Amino acid sequence: MRFITPVIYAALFATAIYAAIAQTGPLPAVSETTASINQTKLAYAVPTDGTRAASKPATRVGKREACRQLVASKHLKHRDARDQMQLCVAQARVDCLKQAIDQKMRGAQRRVYVKACSAT
Repeated sequence: MRFITPVIYAALFATAIYAAIAQTGPLPAVSETTASINQTKLAYAVPTDGTRAASKPATRVGKREACRQLVASKHLKHRDARDQMQLCVAQARVDCLKQAIDQKMRGAQRRVYVKACSAT
């Protein structure tokens, strides 16, 4: 009996939320004149120069993914592929560490930078 009351309240709450969402109509369309007046640029929008297809999203290949692609292109056996992957990732980490040292980073800032750099 203790569990029935909260379940009933949760169901009523979910139904009320669903009804509120269902009552709202579609967003009004923005006319071209108001769009040209506002000229708001989004921070995450990628400008296109027309050379690339607009529907193709920009992907950023990280160092680990580049290592995976490199090892996969060599068509190595399981153990050799694992060894090559470890070497490639270690080399990428050393390169990131060298960059952090050149930028004179210390302590936690260096750890965060190396982790972020080797992941991307």
